[in-house]
Amino acid sequence: MAAEIVFNILIGLGVLFYLAQAIQLPATDNPADVLGAGGFPIIIGVIALIGLAMITIHTIKEKRKVDIPMLNLRSVDGRMVFINVLVLAAYVGLLDVIGFVLATLIYLVVAPLSMGYRKPAALAVFSGVTTAVMVVVFGILFYVPLPRGAELFRDLSYLIY
Repeated sequence: MAAEIVFNILIGLGVLFYLAQAIQLPATDNPADVLGAGGFPIIIGVIALIGLAMITIHTIKEKRKVDIPMLNLRSVDGRMVFINVLVLAAYVGLLDVIGFVLATLIYLVVAPLSMGYRKPAALAVFSGVTTAVMVVVFGILFYVPLPRGAELFRDLSYLIY
């Protein structure tokens, strides 16, 4: 039960930080806009705090441990979540080194494989098509500056988009 309380406190601190940022949003000059720029974020934050308080009170009253298999590293689900977090961290770390195209292509192959997907032909088609669509849509149509990578990878990315 102590872990759940500590987790709720951390989430509560995050929501309080969110509320502090929302309160600092500028007011509006529009008389029809009663809430202003921070209105909805403040409402969402207050609702989140109320919900978190209700969950915390329920946890304290029940006095039993909540078991979430996804967060237990001894379970298969927990190990899979941990591996996928590592794969995602590696993807984010490689974006600036090898560029968006190659990093995304590798990520879209490795992530499903780490979850047990075993159809290489479908995986290759999915990864290639998804990467190509994302580069065309974001890099070419919307002119979003995608990470190009360093040195050789940067030069290669200019050939693609």
